[in-house]
This record gives sequence, C-alpha cells and structure tokens, in this order.
Amino acid sequence: MEQRVVLADVGDDRRQGRHDVKKKTHGNMRLMHPLVGELTLRYETLALPGDQEQSLSTYHAEPGSPSAEALRLLAGWGADAARQRSASSSAR
Repeated sequence: MEQRVVLADVGDDRRQGRHDVKKKTHGNMRLMHPLVGELTLRYETLALPGDQEQSLSTYHAEPGSPSAEALRLLAGWGADAARQRSASSSAR
C-alpha cells in the first residue's frame, strides 16, 4: 500500500529544500548517572573560531544544589581511583 504525506503550505523555503536550523547554545540538561542518580546541569556551547564543525561545551551544577554535591562526590571517586592507579603502577 502506498502512503503519502501531504504538507499544507509549508512556505517557499521548505519547498526549495532550504531550512535554517539554529543550534541551541545554552540551557539545562537532566542526566541520569548510574552511581549518583539524577543530575541537573547548566550547559553552554561555544563555537570555535575558524572551524564550524567543532565546538566546546561546558557543564556546571548550581552551587549548593544536590547536583553540585553529586559532582563533588564523583570528582572525589575519580581522584581516589587515580591515586590508586598511580600507587599500583609505581609499585611495579
């Protein structure tokens, strides 16, 4: 069976195959981390001059929030793991 999608007056730009899409450069993002649970982070994406295919994104939690505490906990775990790897490799 043939199916067709019919669009009512989508404007000249779409008929010509043109459509401008703006990237969202900032906002809030909710993530579910397997160890610390839900994180709500603010993000900002910055374009890199001279290379439109690359960008730099930063994420941070609101100071004093449960997400900020969860990030502190994760950072501590990461630091502990790095110390353990360093100690085990220097013992060899």
